[in-house]
Amino acid sequence: MQSTFRGSESGQAVFQNTTATGTEQLLVTLHPGSDSTAHIQIKEDVSGGLVSTSISINQSNLQKLVEWLRDQGAVQ
Repeated sequence: MQSTFRGSESGQAVFQNTTATGTEQLLVTLHPGSDSTAHIQIKEDVSGGLVSTSISINQSNLQKLVEWLRDQGAVQ
């Protein structure tokens, strides 16, 4: 597996994993403003098929999500 990361000045970060079976991407886009919304999109291209899922979350709920992930031991 090969993993890469790239960021842009527009506020988007792209994490990509390339495996023998396909490519996975996690795209995170920050939208500055009063609600500081983050848009998270997961794309998976496996065996020629593309699956994409996305969610938008505000700063307060993103903080709650990170705290929950820490409680679960998924992040430090």
